[in-house]
Amino acid sequence: GGFAPGGGFLPLDAWVCVTRASHFSAAELGVLSCVCRAWKEVLAESVDLWLYIDFAPRQAKVTDEVLERVLTSARMRSLRTLDLSHCALLSSGAIFNVLNRSSAQLELGSIDLSHCPSVNDDVLRKVAERCPQLTCLLLNNLTHISDRGVISVVRTAILLKMLEANSSSLSDNVRDAIEYGDFRVLLLDGYGG
Repeated sequence: GGFAPGGGFLPLDAWVCVTRASHFSAAELGVLSCVCRAWKEVLAESVDLWLYIDFAPRQAKVTDEVLERVLTSARMRSLRTLDLSHCALLSSGAIFNVLNRSSAQLELGSIDLSHCPSVNDDVLRKVAERCPQLTCLLLNNLTHISDRGVISVVRTAILLKMLEANSSSLSDNVRDAIEYGDFRVLLLDGYGG
């Protein structure tokens, strides 16, 4: 048997069924993986638990080390949605490294990098290069991105349907360059003009 949250005991196979049907934050999955070796192994191998990772609730505590520990190459391959919004302690190098972890292309469909002060054009180019399934990208209040970085994503991520970029560092050229896209939602507020 295995320890279950709430102080009871569950057989490991029953606990696996419960956790696979549940939605846990990255922080909660990290805590659960510390319970015992069996839980750590199950969590590491449970691809469906790592489809959506939202660091936003714990953004003040997400460091490069936390990001790199949570987003292993196996988890990156299965990940579909990644929310790093407001994670002010992250470096562009750490974001770049986790995007580059897997040798295969990533299946990420949605990424929120809003309010991450270290996000720059290099990170955007890596997102474009590694995430061909990208359909939604949120880039609000990023001061280190330029027209060139946003345009590289738009031209490379051909499935992109939603782009939200609110930054004073963008110009009219961005809007002109991406008007040909097949966007359902395109928000480009605050561009320089």
